[in-house]
Amino acid sequence: MDWENAPEIVQWLRFPATASVIGTCCTIWYLIWRNRLDYVDLGSSYRFVVIEKQWWRTLSASLSHINLVHLGFNMFSTWQLRHAEQILGSLEYLRFTLVFLLLSVIFQNAIHHVLLRTPSAEYTLNTVGVGFSCVVFAWMTWMSLLTSGQSLDFLFFRVPYNMSPFASLIFTQLMIPRVDFIGHLSGIIAGYWQGWGLNAWLDGYWTVQILVLYFVGCVCSLHWSGKEVHHDPLAICFGGS
Repeated sequence: MDWENAPEIVQWLRFPATASVIGTCCTIWYLIWRNRLDYVDLGSSYRFVVIEKQWWRTLSASLSHINLVHLGFNMFSTWQLRHAEQILGSLEYLRFTLVFLLLSVIFQNAIHHVLLRTPSAEYTLNTVGVGFSCVVFAWMTWMSLLTSGQSLDFLFFRVPYNMSPFASLIFTQLMIPRVDFIGHLSGIIAGYWQGWGLNAWLDGYWTVQILVLYFVGCVCSLHWSGKEVHHDPLAICFGGS
């Protein structure tokens, strides 16, 4: 098949991992919309994650979108970065996506921890964020380290790849002042961290081990915090009570 000239909808077959990520986020958005959930139900904040140890929120927040425009923006950006899957292969693309998710969570909460010693302590303590933006910014940064002399289609204009992470950060902040600047910045740091090989030891084996521990921690924290929240958000999403 002539993939380059194939219709856009057929291109999804060429990038199954990217399509799966987009499909997952869209499905979660539908479940959130159907059950009328809000930021506080699934979002992540320093208070929720670090102080109250509701670690499951780091995963739910990363994959959730409350606003349809927010979902569309992030999924469009994810699709524009689909050639990362072509470079790495589908399985390695998924591994990098999960690594970016985990790294951005770590950097985000580390930055918030530092900001607790500033006058913005109360704000940084309780800021609740959701969305796949952290991972999108990480992918954008990683791709920018590999690509030179090319441009990225970004909504209605094109920007050089090496400037795209910071252009996107500034543009997003200007267009949506309430957006989570720290979360997006954490994604950029995660992209550089991976691109510069600072965690080269994190091969497939260790990635699986760490992710298993991470998912077990999320499940356990959901159980522990069940008595403190009004409902189980995962049960609600899938039709429970």
